[in-house]
Amino acid sequence: SLYTILSKAASDLKYLEPAVGIVIGFIGGKMIAEYFGAEIPTEAALGVVAVFLSGGVGLSLIEKNKEEEVNGEN
Repeated sequence: SLYTILSKAASDLKYLEPAVGIVIGFIGGKMIAEYFGAEIPTEAALGVVAVFLSGGVGLSLIEKNKEEEVNGEN
């Protein structure tokens, strides 16, 4: 049932998929940086992940509301 919920959320939220892609790229970059000795604090990494995911959801909801307003006014 969790897959169904996530599948529905991904189809409804236009910017969620690109946000997840950015998060995966960031995590990969973090792993590569740590391999070469750079330390990225866990709190900072979690902050970046939270910002991108919440930004993707927020932008999707804003655009969905704008589309509903335009369609409702016509």
